[in-house]
Amino acid sequence: MSEHENIVFQDVSKFYGEVLGINHVDLTVRPGITGLVGPNGSGKSTLMNLMTGLLRPSRGQLSILGMTPDDPEALFRRLGYCTQYDAFPKGATGYSFINNFLRIHGYSADQAYHLAYQALDKVNLVDAAARKVRGYSKGMRQRVKLAQSIAHNPDVMILDEPLNGLDPLARSEVIDLFKELAEMGRHVIISSHVLHELDIISDTVVM
Repeated sequence: MSEHENIVFQDVSKFYGEVLGINHVDLTVRPGITGLVGPNGSGKSTLMNLMTGLLRPSRGQLSILGMTPDDPEALFRRLGYCTQYDAFPKGATGYSFINNFLRIHGYSADQAYHLAYQALDKVNLVDAAARKVRGYSKGMRQRVKLAQSIAHNPDVMILDEPLNGLDPLARSEVIDLFKELAEMGRHVIISSHVLHELDIISDTVVM
C-alpha cells in the first residue's frame, strides 16, 4: 500500500513555546479503526489537530493520503473532523448545522439536503432534525457533530472523544457505524482515555 493511501508522520514534533506536545513521532496510519489512547495531556488532541491542519508541526513532515495540510481545500474534501468541544452556530437546527457545511463544501441544495438527512439517519437523529441544537441533550449534540463530520463521505474521519456523553444503546450504534466505515476502507481515527473500549473496537491502537 502506497503512502498516498495512508497518513504518515515522519519525525514530527510539536512545541507550545517550551512545552512539548509530541516529540519525534514516526507513525503510519492505515485504513481501519485506529485508536489513540492516553491520559489527558498525553498528546492525543495535538496529534489529531496536526492531521486536520489546525496545528502545524514544529519539526518533521506529515502527509494525509498524499496531501499536506498546506492544501486545506483539497484536504477537507477528504477529511471529516469531530471535535470533543461543542461549537454550534446560534439558532442552528440539527439539519441546518450539517446542511450549511455541505453547501460550503460546494454541494448543490439538493445534494446537501440528501446528504444531510443521510448523515442524520446514520446517527438516528432524523426525528430531531428540525429542533434547535441548543435544546439537544449532550448525547444528541455528540451525535450531530459526528453526523456533520461524515456527511460528505470523507476517506479520513478524525474523531476526538466521540463516545463521550452517549448512553449504552447510542454507544453501541455509533461503534457499529465506525466498524461499517472501516469495512469500507476508510480511516477512522478515534481518541479516548478508556483503554478497554478502544482495545475492543480498534484494528490498531497507538499509545
